[in-house]
Amino acid sequence: AFGNNGGFLALAVVAGLWEFLVMTGMHQVLLVFGITAMLQNGVDNFVLTAGGYATWAAFGMALGAFLRFREKDAKVLAFGYFVSALIGGVTEPVLYGIGLRYKRPFLALAAGGFCGGLYAGITHVGTYVMGATNFLAVLGYVGGGTTNLINGCIGVLIAFSVTAVLTYFFGFDKNEEVLQKEA
Repeated sequence: AFGNNGGFLALAVVAGLWEFLVMTGMHQVLLVFGITAMLQNGVDNFVLTAGGYATWAAFGMALGAFLRFREKDAKVLAFGYFVSALIGGVTEPVLYGIGLRYKRPFLALAAGGFCGGLYAGITHVGTYVMGATNFLAVLGYVGGGTTNLINGCIGVLIAFSVTAVLTYFFGFDKNEEVLQKEA
């Protein structure tokens, strides 16, 4: 009902909150709706699409932290989180290793996911293939044609870039940078 009545804004809200659902395991509940939409319509314009933008926002959080960290050990960890997310599609290391530890990057994650989801909702991006949660996830937009693919990729860039930039500039306060050096 939220997806049907909330329109493009519903997609943005779910994209902004998705990774918090992943941390609690509650994203599994919403995946049922995405799979059902995919089976009935051949496309999902809500749950799977929102989850994809949130995932790219998590990639951006890892990259933003990697670029921001000065301490070698923290930098190496952040890069490892980025690689595991981008290549393997596993976002939990970045969520727990950066988001939960430093807190403020979660705000960047939510903002980036929201912005990417908002663009996708406005441009009616749909996910046509349920599969990879890594960098190959953009192939899920191919089934909707060139416009869907282009808008899908633009939304991905928005989610990734907004989160990376916000994490870099606003994700850490002075006390957390000191903690990072001690860790």
